[in-house]
Amino acid sequence: MVSTNSSGAAPSVVSGNWQTNKRLATMWDRGVKSRPVAMLYGAVVFATDNRKMYRHMASAVALPEGTAVLDIPSGGGVVFLGLRPGRPLRYVAADISELMLDRARAEARRRRLDFVEFEKADATELPFKDEEFDVVVSYSGLHCVPDPEAAVREWSRVLKPGGAVKGSVVVRGASFIPDRFINLWVKLRILDVVTPVDDVRRWFRDAGLRVVRTETSGAVLYFELEKPKDR
Repeated sequence: MVSTNSSGAAPSVVSGNWQTNKRLATMWDRGVKSRPVAMLYGAVVFATDNRKMYRHMASAVALPEGTAVLDIPSGGGVVFLGLRPGRPLRYVAADISELMLDRARAEARRRRLDFVEFEKADATELPFKDEEFDVVVSYSGLHCVPDPEAAVREWSRVLKPGGAVKGSVVVRGASFIPDRFINLWVKLRILDVVTPVDDVRRWFRDAGLRVVRTETSGAVLYFELEKPKDR
């Protein structure tokens, strides 16, 4: 018998879809990088203003030189929109999907971001040392992970004390229309575990991450977290 997660999907089905479905990966990546498309999609599907997403991502990577950043899952490199060539950062873009990593590599080349490193990685079992990064960024990916609680624990493990996590996740309970779309995307194996906001906040607390700030915009929760120095 195959075990299932709270969405009812087999644990590997959704991540497998993102790894093998080139059409899905391409459409999502192109859409999220096109502001007009992203604005329309966000407003219709998730009742959100995606200008918040672009602003939040830009602030997440406005960092001092020498900062070590993990972008997980990086997707096709949408957070690269806030990066500039020649930045003295260690920036690791990690994703379980080689399709997405190929698109991220192409995006980095196009933007001349030669400092970006790439790593194929499962968000729930990161191939990095404890306390390796100063910052973890995770935008629009946690809801595609079969065990998001494990992914959040991994953020905490690889983060240095005093380090920050910034990102976003789709949540249930915003209103009728977004919840209907969420149900459809789960059925189509595009999203995996999508829960109400309170469950997500509990994942953060249980992983030992302090909530600095959260903001909801429609069915999207934006978060800023910190790993306490005295853990």
